[in-house]
Amino acid sequence: MMTKLFTPAKIGTCEIPNRLIVPAMVMNLCTEDGMITERYIRYIEEKAKGGWGMIITEDYAVNENAKGYKYIPGLYNDEQIAGNKQLTETVHKYASKLFCQMYHPGRQSKHDVNGNVQPVAPSAIKDPFCMDLPREITVEEIHQIVKDFGSTARRAKESGFDGIEIHAAHGYLISEFLSPFTNKRVDEYGGCFENRTRILDEIYAEIRRNVGKDFPVQVRISANEYLLGGRTEADTYELVRHLDELGVDAIHISNGMYASPVLRQIIAPMYTEHAFNMDTAQQVKKLVSCPVIVTNRINDPKMADTILEMGKADFIGMGRGSLADPHLPNKAKEGKFENIRYCIGCLQGCEAGLLAGTCATCLVNPRVAREYENPMEKTAAPKKVLVAGGGPAGLIAAETAALLGHKVTVYEASSHLGGQFRSAAYPPGKGELSTFTSSLRKSLADLQVPVKLNCPVTEELIAAEKPDAVILATGAKPLMPPIRGIDSANVVTAEDVLLGKVDVKPGPVVVCGGGEVGGETAHFLTQSCQDITVLEMRDEILMDMFPLMRMQLMQYIRECGIKVRTKATVTSIDENGVSFKNPDGSVETLPAATVVSAFGYKAYNPLEEIARKHCENVQVIGCAVKAGNALTAIREGYEAALAL
Repeated sequence: MMTKLFTPAKIGTCEIPNRLIVPAMVMNLCTEDGMITERYIRYIEEKAKGGWGMIITEDYAVNENAKGYKYIPGLYNDEQIAGNKQLTETVHKYASKLFCQMYHPGRQSKHDVNGNVQPVAPSAIKDPFCMDLPREITVEEIHQIVKDFGSTARRAKESGFDGIEIHAAHGYLISEFLSPFTNKRVDEYGGCFENRTRILDEIYAEIRRNVGKDFPVQVRISANEYLLGGRTEADTYELVRHLDELGVDAIHISNGMYASPVLRQIIAPMYTEHAFNMDTAQQVKKLVSCPVIVTNRINDPKMADTILEMGKADFIGMGRGSLADPHLPNKAKEGKFENIRYCIGCLQGCEAGLLAGTCATCLVNPRVAREYENPMEKTAAPKKVLVAGGGPAGLIAAETAALLGHKVTVYEASSHLGGQFRSAAYPPGKGELSTFTSSLRKSLADLQVPVKLNCPVTEELIAAEKPDAVILATGAKPLMPPIRGIDSANVVTAEDVLLGKVDVKPGPVVVCGGGEVGGETAHFLTQSCQDITVLEMRDEILMDMFPLMRMQLMQYIRECGIKVRTKATVTSIDENGVSFKNPDGSVETLPAATVVSAFGYKAYNPLEEIARKHCENVQVIGCAVKAGNALTAIREGYEAALAL
């Protein structure tokens, strides 16, 4: 039973219908000149439909050069008001409240996204992520930025927003002034606490002059930057007392900046423990009279309710949780916890797209940022659809097709759903991946989609079923290159090791292949093996992983004592060990009681030609086309259903 999550509470004069908040997240869905798009509106509207108490928009630029990403919104001129009025009017059709977050990125920006100007910062210290050397901002420029915040706030109020969030967290400009890690100034904006907070004080006062004393204004801060010489909780406790005295309407507790370590990043990966900011938020709550919002690595509504019940915060922010399932609040309120599509902390959609300069998406929810494309209405011409394969691509294709009104049946050759996603949940820190397959299984059951396990698709089955459409999602098989001895009795596949289908013998283990699968399998084996070596023919290992995840797994590999040999080409395997060639042509042999084959995967598509003999509408998706990652496979599953 949940006691607090769906009770209303106020931030300033604004009553929020429940305690679930969508924090600001960069999506990159607007125009280069900061204008609102239909795509952006529909993306936010989906969350309002889903029942979130308050939605905080992504960081609005306060001037045309105050951008950390190329396609974020702005309210730095009056022409931008009309689009934002359309946004607020859309959200206000539902119960949700909408706050406008405004910011200046400071050093966390680059020429190519910021109007081709050099980033500014309190001090000329380069951000290790953006890598553009900023120049030290002048006092006159500070005064202008203060005015920019005020005029942007005025436009936000005119646009119909319910409140404003000042972004003073995550290593952006205001945060940079607050932190001695990035602020080395010796003028009135640097040095002691009073000087470092001066810009925030002035911005808050200017915003109040523009919106009045009764319009809600909250502040987001990083509780700890986790950097040598950066802000800590002790600094935060001093700051929140100051903010409370200023009269802010709420304080939003987050953490970190771009330079922070992986486990304490502003967008925490799956390796990070849940709700790690909650104890700091609880201490802040004891010090201030205004409400406290806590965020980062909270994606379970029952966990959120428990945090509220313990008095650790007044509101719970679930950014990535709202991407994974915009309808999480409504599902939780109805007790449909098994149906929630939980965030798995993979960062592959929400972060990787932004790094590539495009928009954010979500691995477990391919509809994110594509809501504007179609309303998911039932088709007037339902088809009988056969889906071959119960991995992520096939399951998403089946779910989407069923939601559109098609009559779908899923056939899976093995005894389990999930495909490679099932074994992917076994390495340490990745258990949440299983929630994705589990929620899809429940969704298909609710949609009355038959799922037939231990039922490989054959030509006879296709001929008997006479489907109108066939979606082939047969996935990939482990790659076993033509290496002498690869069929030896001591050679096992990484997938079989992870799933417990084989027992690893006592003695040295050699993992052949240093990609994500090989690295994670080696890490998994450290629970029971002490002597593990990874062989990789390329210059480095884990090159197919998202950079932040790679950095953390590399650290775990070093800490666990796993030996790594790169530029090593495996030449042969026997019952005693593995031989490999070095770049200089010399050959070495490592002893191995067990050899783990982690050379990768190859597409498995045995049915296309057969299916086309019996059905005109045949689509091949996911790893059956090309062995790759789940993000691509799931997107293709979604698109295949739309194309029926």
